[in-house]
Amino acid sequence: MPRRFIAFTSLATSAAIAVTVALATPALAKGTTQASITGPGLARPVIVSAAAGSEALPGQGDALSSLADQTGLFTVVFGPDTGDVRMPDMPSQLRTPPAAATLGPKYTVTYTVPGITPAPGQASDQIRQYLYPRAAGGPVIYTLPGQQGFGQPLQATGWLRGTPRLTATLTRLGVPAGSSLPSAPGSAASVPAAPAPAAAPKPNDTTAPAWLIATIASTVAIVIAGTALWLRRRPRPAPDRPGQPPRRQAASRGANQ
Repeated sequence: MPRRFIAFTSLATSAAIAVTVALATPALAKGTTQASITGPGLARPVIVSAAAGSEALPGQGDALSSLADQTGLFTVVFGPDTGDVRMPDMPSQLRTPPAAATLGPKYTVTYTVPGITPAPGQASDQIRQYLYPRAAGGPVIYTLPGQQGFGQPLQATGWLRGTPRLTATLTRLGVPAGSSLPSAPGSAASVPAAPAPAAAPKPNDTTAPAWLIATIASTVAIVIAGTALWLRRRPRPAPDRPGQPPRRQAASRGANQ
């Protein structure tokens, strides 16, 4: 019986671990597979792709993940807490919209992110941002509201201030280089930047910790139920009958004789 109990609990634990891996991996390993940049001066779209069969994730350092980091893609999809360490190239939120005259040429970057939920009129697996690499005071990014992420609206939309490395990255990818617009009083350059506020949890937000907690709770419940079943079915010694010596004493007398 103990062997059967150990086998039962081992099987339940293994199944729980398998379920945890299956559910947590899709929640964490979701990134972009391609970016397409269009705009003035480009005869054809600039395509940036991840390696075959892989996805660009925060901080990987390749061309696609660097572009996604610098335009704030992972922030708008997953919220500001995309990792334990803030990436130095991540943009910050602008308190007020910049003046249109300070933006300069507009480019559109369309990311392919497998698994996102398309909103009405939104292409499947796509998230779109507008880039202004020569805006006064530094590059500016605008994420259109109304787009969907993984089963819920994007966590951060609106205006972001990028770092100078975004302009350098776009130039390296083939976006025409040009002088940035001069800063002007009351323009976007004078607007203080602030970190994006933490997004409120959504009712349908499915993250790895929630699945992990549920799985651990299920595992504990299975182990407790198995233990109770084993204790109930464990064979018990038969009680001594009246008028007969206890079994241990009888066995001891027989051995002495």
